[in-house]
Amino acid sequence: MVRNKLLASAAALAVLGAVPLVEASAAPRAEVFFDDFSGTELDRSKWTVEVTGENFGTVNQEQQAYVDSPETIYVEHDPATGAENGALALHPRYKPGTQAPDGQTYDFVSGRVKTQDKVEFTYGSYSARLKLPENATGSGLWPAWWSLGANIDNGKPWPDCGEIDVMEHVGEPWTSSAIHGPEYHGDTPFTQRQEFPGGNPADWHVYRADWTPDGIAFFVDDVETYRVTKQDIESRGWTWAYDDPHFLILNFALGGAYPNGVNGVTEPYFGLPQSTVDRIATGEVRYLVDWVRVEQ
Repeated sequence: MVRNKLLASAAALAVLGAVPLVEASAAPRAEVFFDDFSGTELDRSKWTVEVTGENFGTVNQEQQAYVDSPETIYVEHDPATGAENGALALHPRYKPGTQAPDGQTYDFVSGRVKTQDKVEFTYGSYSARLKLPENATGSGLWPAWWSLGANIDNGKPWPDCGEIDVMEHVGEPWTSSAIHGPEYHGDTPFTQRQEFPGGNPADWHVYRADWTPDGIAFFVDDVETYRVTKQDIESRGWTWAYDDPHFLILNFALGGAYPNGVNGVTEPYFGLPQSTVDRIATGEVRYLVDWVRVEQ
C-alpha cells in the first residue's frame, strides 16, 4: 500500500517459531515460510490481525475500519473458489456507523493481516496466489499484497524503512507494483502497471517479488513485469532502503488516495463511487488468498 502510512507495533528479527530466517545467498532457494490456509481459521502464530483505532489510525484517506471479525477475515473451503486447499478471505462489509476503539466512526469494515514480529526476512523471493474481486469492476476497491521494513518502529519510520508493493489493485483492468523510500514515496516514480489479457485481472494469478541486494523484480505468473535496481535509485542521488528485514501484509482497503488519484471520485466517499458501495453492500465483494510463500 502506498501514500503516507501511519503504522504501529515494534519490529524484531525474523522469527518463524524459534527459527530465524537467514539472508538469501546464491545457493538454490529453500522455502522458509508457507501458508496455504488449510486450517479452519487464520493461523495466528503466523499472522497478526490489525485493528483501526487500536494498532494504528486511518491512513491514505481510506474509508474502512480494519476489524478483527470472522465477518471480514476467515478461511473459505468452498472448492468452487478454485483454491487448492483453502483460501484466506478478506471480505469488506457495509456497516454504517461502526465505531472503532478510538471513537472514530466508519461506514465500512474490512480486513488486514501482517507477519510483523512473526515472519520477517531479508532478501529472497515472496509470492502469493491471489484472486481479486470478480470482474474487477469495483472502482475504488483497493486490495493489496506488500511488504514493509520491520525497523519501522526502531529508528526508521515510514518511508525510510522501505516499502515494496508486490500487487495493488484499484478496480481497474490492471494491477500495479511499486517501491517507496525516503526520497520517493506517495507518487513514487518507481511504479509499473500490469495489463491482463481481456482486461480482467480477477482470475487466480501468482504475484511475486524477487528481492536481492542489487534490486527488486516483480512477476505475474512467472512473467517479469517490472524491475528496479539499486543503481536506478542511487543514480538519482536517492537512498536504497532495502537491506533490512521486511514483514508481509495482506489487506483490503476501500477508497482513499490511490483510487481517488485514478477515478477522481469524491462522493459519496473519497475514491469510492456509489456503484461500488452498492456492490459492497450486497456482500459479494471479497479478496481471496490461496497461499503465501517465502523462499531464500
